[in-house]
Amino acid sequence: MLREEIAVAKNPAAARDGKFAALSTAMLASSPLSARALRNYGLHREALGDKAGARKAFLASDAVSRRDGLTQYWLINDAARSGDDRRALQHFDAILRVMPDTTQPMIERLALATANPRARREMAGFVRADNPWFTRYVEAAVAKLPDMEPLAQLFVDAGQAPDVPALRTPYRQIVDGLVRDRKMALLGRFYPLLPAARSGDLRTIGVDERAFQGGYPPVVWDLGESSDRGGALIQFEGKVALELFGLPDTHGMAARKLVIPPSGATRLTWTVIDQSRNDDSRAYWVLRCLDEDKAAQEVRSVDLLGEGAPARAQMALPRGCGTVLVQFEIDGGTGRDPARMVFNSISIG
Repeated sequence: MLREEIAVAKNPAAARDGKFAALSTAMLASSPLSARALRNYGLHREALGDKAGARKAFLASDAVSRRDGLTQYWLINDAARSGDDRRALQHFDAILRVMPDTTQPMIERLALATANPRARREMAGFVRADNPWFTRYVEAAVAKLPDMEPLAQLFVDAGQAPDVPALRTPYRQIVDGLVRDRKMALLGRFYPLLPAARSGDLRTIGVDERAFQGGYPPVVWDLGESSDRGGALIQFEGKVALELFGLPDTHGMAARKLVIPPSGATRLTWTVIDQSRNDDSRAYWVLRCLDEDKAAQEVRSVDLLGEGAPARAQMALPRGCGTVLVQFEIDGGTGRDPARMVFNSISIG
């Protein structure tokens, strides 16, 4: 029978073959409670055009055992054809649990279905820390979906983001995607669900140890992953301070922080307590408005490394903006050592 099953797997029409029909019928007669026998009989009925008979056989196979992958696959497609998302997901769940090593294409198919609002509502019940395939699903969704909005909405619909260590990186990628696409309202609902996130992260900007613990960049300070520019929280003359730097001959962002300014706030203020310049080195605060309903606007400071730049200074926030991405950009200039700035205070008010 195995040879005939392989032939049918390659060409489903082979299930009409008389030998397969005889073998599947004989197997069913001798083992009426065999999931394999019921599945093969279902394949035969389908090949003959008897959809109702095939469905009856596959459902019987599923009732006997949920461990037959072909049965689950057939029932997934049958449910999808009829628009029964709940039933399709039940069979997805069954096959992903029993065949974790051979179901990556199915995980990716499920990940893409997240963009369908109707399917997403049914998927909310599978957002659980004890779901053995959930981490694989989230990783696939982050990789395959063109944007993070549907995936973030799934967590919001479920009302939770499971505290699973392997999900910390995907969570960070979802946050970053929402910021990139300016989905600030959704970010405001999604972020508080995350493990180790604090609701206050979205509303504070400062230089203190708490601001750099836990959370997900750029809702908390993002100091990048580049070796040629970035920053660190340091002790400077007994005080906590933020050091930002750029190596010579490099240019780009060294730090960023998303913030919802308090009501009535109009300015970003900072205090510099130390700095090192190079020839042609420059540094700027760049404030970008991320409100979804407003045209993109950007405000740039004066050169912070320019001659005569004050140690304590301020700049106006983008006008009428509810969410601001604060970025520090630096050009390392020409020299041997990094251009750098050390801040002991950054605030919005």
